[in-house]
This record gives sequence, structure tokens and C-alpha cells, in this order.
Amino acid sequence: MLLLDTVREYTPPGSLVATKAVTGGEDCYRDMAEDAGIDGFSYPSVLLLESFGQAVSLLWSLAGLGPPDEIPLMVGIRNLVHAAPAVPGDVLEHHVRLSHHSGQVGEFTGETRTADGRTVLTVGSILVVSRSSASLLPDSPAPHQDKDAR
Repeated sequence: MLLLDTVREYTPPGSLVATKAVTGGEDCYRDMAEDAGIDGFSYPSVLLLESFGQAVSLLWSLAGLGPPDEIPLMVGIRNLVHAAPAVPGDVLEHHVRLSHHSGQVGEFTGETRTADGRTVLTVGSILVVSRSSASLLPDSPAPHQDKDAR
């Protein structure tokens, strides 16, 4: 699921600002109770973090921080602060900065703000490593087991 809409700024190799518009038509609001109230419309924090992580991955790829045949994987998060809720109508700006890069490892920091400047998320550190897609696959495919053949 793609959780970014645009890249507003890109300064190679160290920073990127990507946007995500929160809309009431998103899947997370599909089964919303009629009486949920405004608090029920807070954008889920896991989707907020995933969107920020996609911005990190995009910066990694655009800046060529790893080999093109490798996949950046998020392996650690520190000092994550959910400062305020995001709700439909907010346009989120993920401000991502590269703080350290060495070989196949990168560390990123940043924050997510609404277009009017309200801080929604602060990320002290996201650690990323790159791995070849082949190294993530099993050596041989697991045999398909028919659940009815027991």
C-alpha cells in the first residue's frame, strides 16, 4: 500500500520532504462507527509510521545509498514520539534527514508535520540496512502442501 503522494523537496543525498494527504476515504476509516466522534478519525499511528518509513526508503533509493539490486529494510527505531493526531483533511509533510551512512547501513531522523506546521510525529532514529532480494528468499521453495491431504 502506497502511503506517499508527492516529493516536495529533495536535497541529495541528505534530505527529503514527502507528503501524504489524509482523506476520509481511506481503508482505515471504512468501518467507522456513526458515533465515533472526531477522536475516532485519528489516523492510525502504525500507518503514520509506515508512511514515514516509505519516505525514508525513497530517500535511500533516490540518493543511491545502496546497490540498485538491494532492498532497504528498516531494522530499528528509537525515540519515536507521537505528538498529535492527524485527521482527514491534514496534509502531512515527512521531513527525513540522513544522519549517517556507511556501506549497507544508514541512519535517518526526522519529523512529520501538518502543512500548517503542527508536529505529528518525531523520529529520533530509524536504522536501515540493505540486502539483496536473493538473500531474503529461501534456498529452495517450500513444497506446496494441500491442506486437505493430511
